[in-house]
Amino acid sequence: MEDRKRLLAKLDLFSGLSDQELSEIELITRRRQVEAREMLFHKGDDGGDVFVIASGRLKAFVTGPDGDDRVFRYMGPGEIIGEIAAFAACKRTANVAAVEACELLMIPRRDFMPLLRRSPEITLRLLAGLAERMIRLSETFEDNNFRTVSARLAKCLLSFADRWGEPARNGVRIAGRFSQAELGDLVGATRESVNKLVRVWTADGVLEMHDGSITIKQRAALEKLAEY
Repeated sequence: MEDRKRLLAKLDLFSGLSDQELSEIELITRRRQVEAREMLFHKGDDGGDVFVIASGRLKAFVTGPDGDDRVFRYMGPGEIIGEIAAFAACKRTANVAAVEACELLMIPRRDFMPLLRRSPEITLRLLAGLAERMIRLSETFEDNNFRTVSARLAKCLLSFADRWGEPARNGVRIAGRFSQAELGDLVGATRESVNKLVRVWTADGVLEMHDGSITIKQRAALEKLAEY
């Protein structure tokens, strides 16, 4: 199993730090394995621990009054989870569950805050990540109000391809599996609307979706659909 220091050095949040700095961070981190579909935490749980994703993907979602879940964010390697609750010393603001088996690095809040005070570089990177998330939220609000469902779904799939795309024989395959209901949650549409678009785009040779696995076959066509 890869040692923690080497693992830390590969993550964007800690890349470029000195060997001594990595050793200090290694002392306050613990590895945690999360199995597919296992809950990491629930909305309303006490906040505290911060998690950095070493491998695998997780999803953040909320549960409505009707008992249905609504997914609003997917997270992959290098991303951080729980930093808002750590900053604000508040309860968890969403449910987070593993989409697939994951390896996480956990940092207790009591160690995380002093780490930020000692390392301006890590603090700046963390703030940059938070700013990027705010930009995405702003773009999502704008998209949901001014873009068509077709454009929103195309943009979502292109974002996934940029983050988790893997070369495939007939295009770019997005790592992981996504249900049409989850895609609908992400773009503010019904599962039926997503299903209809996927069928049309599959018939046109733009993409293919099989058992939740998505392959983009014509990126330029999808960019046009995204109204870039």
